[in-house]
Amino acid sequence: MSSIGMRTTRARWAVLLAGACLAFGTSGCFFEASTDAGPPPPPPGPPVPVAGSLTLRWTVDEVTDPNVCIMGNAATVDIVITTSAGQFVGEFSAACASFASTISSLAAGGYAGTVQLLDSGGRARTTVIDLQPFTILENSNLIVDLDFPANSFL
Repeated sequence: MSSIGMRTTRARWAVLLAGACLAFGTSGCFFEASTDAGPPPPPPGPPVPVAGSLTLRWTVDEVTDPNVCIMGNAATVDIVITTSAGQFVGEFSAACASFASTISSLAAGGYAGTVQLLDSGGRARTTVIDLQPFTILENSNLIVDLDFPANSFL
């Protein structure tokens, strides 16, 4: 074969190869990869406050003897909680002889309150004891101790 024939054959092959590549590229087949997993998740909402609690522990004349409650005719303890601004939060009661009561689900903030022993008919057996202003923190339990001295009985 002559050099002109070789060049022509090569040129044909080159044209055929270019045509094949062009035909393959325009065939409409393609592949696209993506790491897109859809829309981003919504941002987290505001944090939900977790309530705190108050545990009130009391003694009667500095003891936790149920007989002292009986002798003083004190059946229950009456607890009134207000905000530091004076807004009523709630009234709670417990048996005198339990010597402790927990008030849960108090929102974080400042509070005050009063505590008094009552007889079985709901009449006052002691003078009112004012709770010192206190602060409840989120997800915490504040323990307050108090005593009903002998001279507080009516």
